[in-house]
Amino acid sequence: MSFDYGPLRTYEITWRSGHIETVQGHQVTYTGGRDLLGHGPERPVRFRIHGMFDDQWRLTLAGLEDDVAVIRDVTDGERIAPEVGR
Repeated sequence: MSFDYGPLRTYEITWRSGHIETVQGHQVTYTGGRDLLGHGPERPVRFRIHGMFDDQWRLTLAGLEDDVAVIRDVTDGERIAPEVGR
């Protein structure tokens, strides 16, 4: 079975250290914290960026949420909302 994930997205990751890197993928997921009912031990929250490359689902980047300042989807460039009332 084959799925169409659409075009790859480009994500810009700004780490708290100041380092900025760009990766491509189809999705960003988060794991960790507490379970859905709020029970169990608190686990560090991790993010993962995955994408379909050459018909293979691959991990392109992973890390701790606490180490990241911002993850932005910059595929279409910076969008500036129009001013209200103009």
